[in-house]
Amino acid sequence: MNIKEILEDPRLNISPTAPLEQMVSQFGSYLDLLVKWNQKINLTSEKSSQDILLRHIFDSLQYAPVISPKDEIVDIGSGAGFPGIPLKIIYPELVATLIESQRKRCSFLETVIFELGLKGTKVINDRAEKISPERLAEAVIFRGVSDIKSCLELATPFLGREGKVVLKKGVEERGELKQPIYGFSLEQEVVVTGYNNKKSSLLVFVKRSI
Repeated sequence: MNIKEILEDPRLNISPTAPLEQMVSQFGSYLDLLVKWNQKINLTSEKSSQDILLRHIFDSLQYAPVISPKDEIVDIGSGAGFPGIPLKIIYPELVATLIESQRKRCSFLETVIFELGLKGTKVINDRAEKISPERLAEAVIFRGVSDIKSCLELATPFLGREGKVVLKKGVEERGELKQPIYGFSLEQEVVVTGYNNKKSSLLVFVKRSI
């Protein structure tokens, strides 16, 4: 499977605002950088471009339907740039802040932003709980998540009222939703399908408190 096929995959149901040629070029460069840097630092357990494409880029693009193309987003625990970088590639007008605590991974992210010319994207090398944001975002996104309550607590300082938190959970993990969620309400739950046809729940919470 190549990037063009992934972008057109009906399981993702995405509508990119970037030209196809530009996306193919940027994703190609991104994959090349991932494979190259993976030889020096541990970015992903998958080492081939095809495995990274299917496992990480496909999964990252699952977030696209619930993110507006001109949103300002914060990707907490960005790691190798998932899902923030793939979302920025398909939505060039997105304003993205990638938060990552490991310095070497931040160096990788900064290289990707420079090489791909991703304007309106910045990296913060710190733990999210130590950051005092200069401005508020429309959405905070998580890919590798712990429990829902912890994610919402981390996201709170970055959002104004009606800001949203987007995270993904396995269908079998929905029991966490029975716990009290202070200051947020679950606005949307979208069942998404991975490249291996495994289903997950994309959860969209909206901040109700000031």
